[in-house]
Amino acid sequence: MYLKGCASLLGAIALVGTPGAHASPLVSPASTTATPTPMRWVVNMSNPAPRTAVSSRMLQTLESTLGVPVQMIRPLLQPNSYLVEMQRHPELGSLQTPQAIQAALQALPGVRFANPDIQLRRAAVPAPNDPVYAVNQASYMNTGAYASLRMQDVWEQTRGSSSVVIAVLDSGVLFENPELKGRLLPGYDFVSRVTPPTGTRESGTVFDSGSNDGDGRDPDPSDPGDAPPAGFSCPDSSTTSSWHGTTVASVAVAQSNNGQFLTGMDWNAKVLPVRVSGRCGIATSSDIIDAFYWATGSGRVDPSIGVNPNPANVINLSFATDTPLFGGGCAANDMIAQAIADARARNVSVVVSAGNNSGGAVQYPANCAGTIAAGAAEQDGQLATYTAKGAGTGFITLHAPGNSNGFYLGASNTGDSAPDSNGSTTFLFAGTSFSAPMVAGAISLLKAVRPSLTPAEIEALLRDNALPYPGNANFSQGAFGFTRSNCTSTACGVGLLNVLGALQATRALGNALPVANVQQSAVVASNGPFVLEGGLSTNTAGGSENLSFSWQQVFGNPVVLAGASTSTLQVQSGMAGNIAEFALTVTDTATNRSNTGVVRLANASVNERTFVPSATSGASGGTGVTTGSGASSSPAAVTATSNGGGGGGGALGLFGLIGLAALLQAHRRVSLSVYCKL
Repeated sequence: MYLKGCASLLGAIALVGTPGAHASPLVSPASTTATPTPMRWVVNMSNPAPRTAVSSRMLQTLESTLGVPVQMIRPLLQPNSYLVEMQRHPELGSLQTPQAIQAALQALPGVRFANPDIQLRRAAVPAPNDPVYAVNQASYMNTGAYASLRMQDVWEQTRGSSSVVIAVLDSGVLFENPELKGRLLPGYDFVSRVTPPTGTRESGTVFDSGSNDGDGRDPDPSDPGDAPPAGFSCPDSSTTSSWHGTTVASVAVAQSNNGQFLTGMDWNAKVLPVRVSGRCGIATSSDIIDAFYWATGSGRVDPSIGVNPNPANVINLSFATDTPLFGGGCAANDMIAQAIADARARNVSVVVSAGNNSGGAVQYPANCAGTIAAGAAEQDGQLATYTAKGAGTGFITLHAPGNSNGFYLGASNTGDSAPDSNGSTTFLFAGTSFSAPMVAGAISLLKAVRPSLTPAEIEALLRDNALPYPGNANFSQGAFGFTRSNCTSTACGVGLLNVLGALQATRALGNALPVANVQQSAVVASNGPFVLEGGLSTNTAGGSENLSFSWQQVFGNPVVLAGASTSTLQVQSGMAGNIAEFALTVTDTATNRSNTGVVRLANASVNERTFVPSATSGASGGTGVTTGSGASSSPAAVTATSNGGGGGGGALGLFGLIGLAALLQAHRRVSLSVYCKL
């Protein structure tokens, strides 16, 4: 059994406090030995004006009001928001508390709101050390447990669509992890602070945070590791890298039916990796805000970054803080609340981990209006004893089931600092960090069935079809441990995630649509031939009658196709060095309504971060398909190239999906982490 350090067990995150010490203090105290503390604030102005004019006037006003020099760090992508840095002088006492500074800033003419640039980090939750503990994803199975998701029944109706994009705002991803390979978009690294080679200690722990990859923002969202330097420890006592973003992404979209590791909620959705956290898993709210605006394709970008060409449909943020400054909650004029509202205006759903505070209220920013706060439950529907819970204004709280005690299986890496090149593995994790991508994956499945769904409609579908909490699902912590009681909507939330119920309700909406149920996306090793199968597609009533089929290549260099007007598409050749996507449009000829699903094939030799279709392909716009008259050899079912053989291709049907369930009970490399109390 491979024993992983406790630091790898990641949940949601908690507040770290003010940023680390500035390398070159702006002000030296004249008459005291107290050390000024650099503070960064986001100031939003209500009167739009040219940025240069705003910057000059605002800095002068801030300096005269606060009595200290103020430095402009950068404008944010949020309209009229600016990140500034000043120094708080301890000798000035109550005049320079965060509360007093915020009051002074918000009292200035033209200031709409002012928020501290909060640092957020992960909060570790221990996993069991029992080597025979459930090595499969029991919460996905219809095992008879109350909260089981019955994903087999869901996948018979839809396995998702590659046209749906989930933005994972996290530590970055490991592009070569076999569970994510073929499902990733290029993404971006938004961590703006460059981490020094060695840490700055405060009480024996690393005080400063930052990129941990040697530079600032760049187009490379891969995860270099978030471990502290040798000899240092993080604020949560961890000393090794977490690979948090890879784990989060795998819960939502891990490659399925490929003969190894685990299966994701959605078998086709793509992940947009957006790196927002670096050393010790710490992210700042200002970096998160910029990442929100870029991920949604808003067009509000730094010219050096450019517009995101793959706008997200869902944003997953597995970060939280236990005690936000200024009394908790999330005000309407909060900077992240504004970013969430702007994302929703662009038809993007936002899922945030509720937090790991052992029964406390939903944490920031999951408690901001417009979010889906994802908590954790066990298979029997009882809330996991580490999860946050409760209701609020403008957001819904939903609990997603894990295995016994609320554990989630996810992809990881055995590397302690940098990733091991052959270190892909799986671990059992606990934490609402992993509840969130389960909910995000459920949303992407709903978007595949009905692409026009709005965030408000999705929230209503999840809320109205949530399973009621069973008896004694609630808990409280007292002197003698945890005690159980019944849930109410106020005490716990709207209920337990019910993907199947929400899917059925989606299909029953007015002007029902057929469903193009494409097979899973896959990594392939050769030039072809392959078979793509859409035989599980259904008409508007959920049946198989009166369906017509039309396949079209919509991305990648042109391939040779046959059978484009049948349920089975033959990709005869053209996959060498290629990433290609194929759209299946099904039409219910009785109602004349159509719907489209997209499946992706990625050649194992292709670097997903740099692949660009050739200029002559024309396929990315939905054209450029070459059809052949027949295959020279019988096309093979799509087979994954990873160890353990392939599963996919052809019609899975009921027995194929049952086979997947059996496969999940026999993972080849499931390792468990050391149990520890943090």
